[in-house]
Amino acid sequence: MTDPLNVEAICACKPDLLGFIFYSRSVRYVGRHPDPAVFSIVPDAIEKVGVFVNEKYEKMLELTEKYKINTLQLHGVEAPGTCHALRSRGKTVIKVFPGNESANGQLQKDYAGSVDYFLFDTPVRSYGGSGRKFNWSELPGSLTSVPFFLSGGISPEDPDRILSLDLPSMAGVDINSRFETEPGIKSFDMVSEFLKKIRNE
Repeated sequence: MTDPLNVEAICACKPDLLGFIFYSRSVRYVGRHPDPAVFSIVPDAIEKVGVFVNEKYEKMLELTEKYKINTLQLHGVEAPGTCHALRSRGKTVIKVFPGNESANGQLQKDYAGSVDYFLFDTPVRSYGGSGRKFNWSELPGSLTSVPFFLSGGISPEDPDRILSLDLPSMAGVDINSRFETEPGIKSFDMVSEFLKKIRNE
């Protein structure tokens, strides 16, 4: 999310979380000096998420404190120690991995006590989403004791398929580019309709 008016509109859909990208190479980068209104108009009932890629620990703390963000989504090669340190400061940590790593027992063992959630996304060579799906059937049903988010090219047509997945550890889904009218600007109608379907409302 990058635009205050669009943030206000999407908040009316009542998503559980709303993401703000602090990675300068992303087309959805909030900028070096983002408008404080982008963050302040988000109601307390919606969790603000700061998205980072290999950012310094001190900088992540500085930005999340400045914009009152309690949850961090880490897309780089952040070590378990960094994740644990953030959690020790009261932060909620979502660590992102390629979907083909979902059955990696060592990965789960290394991070299990250091993160609150995993997020499994489509494997890409560089950082950032691809807008493409990976093979969700690669996700084992008894995936992990750590709850996870499903990501990767999720579209407005996917609620029925997502709801049919037998994945008890799945805590939610991460939607992005397929719901945009332009990078960083989400369609109220598409987001609203998707949330109604995924929540069986």
